[in-house]
Amino acid sequence: MMHRAALQFTVGFILMISPVVCQAGGGNKEFSAPSATKGTRPDANQMAVENLLRHAGDIFDLARAGRWDKAEKRLVDLRKAENSLRLIMNEENSFYLQRLGKKVEDLGRAVAVRNRKDAMHYANRITLIDVALMGQFKLRVPTDVMVLDYCGRELEILAEEKDFEKMSGLVLRMHLVWQNLMPQLIDKGATREIKKFSEIMKRLEVAKTPEEFGQSSRQVLDEVDNLEKVFMK
Repeated sequence: MMHRAALQFTVGFILMISPVVCQAGGGNKEFSAPSATKGTRPDANQMAVENLLRHAGDIFDLARAGRWDKAEKRLVDLRKAENSLRLIMNEENSFYLQRLGKKVEDLGRAVAVRNRKDAMHYANRITLIDVALMGQFKLRVPTDVMVLDYCGRELEILAEEKDFEKMSGLVLRMHLVWQNLMPQLIDKGATREIKKFSEIMKRLEVAKTPEEFGQSSRQVLDEVDNLEKVFMK
């Protein structure tokens, strides 16, 4: 029950913040996830989704650093992961797979022309769609952690664009995700991690310049790695 409730909250957040998962002219499509067996080992579906998430995150980092040769190689890996997903996912996920295919195409064009901003943007959007796909599995790391990872990268992009309105709105929604995640961290006894991430959220609340938002976004990404480790023990 807790897993299903957390999934519904996370997917609701995804639908709220991302236009890539909205049907054209038809409102939002709700993600209906089947129950997963507790304690099962990652299967082919999970591994394919996790690979896609990792490759998209790598491309974001490589595009940010202007390492385009490596980004192109990682894009090949990402496309292989996408093809694997299409072979093993059922029709229930066709909505997200359609959006995923479009964003992979957009990312490919951005990498080809060395467009740093667009490549970072599309790579991060792919991770968001991937989180929606991951929600149907019983994973060790909660999808809320992955959403915060997405938010950290999105804040970095918005800080470069100096888009204060979107940054402020995103921080408010991050608070909702963080509040939803904290009970799971409390159950794990992660007092230190809760304190550190709460401090970052406080700094985001009072951030007033792109530099302050950008600095805190990088702290979010660093601390998300520690949150993941809590659930991987």
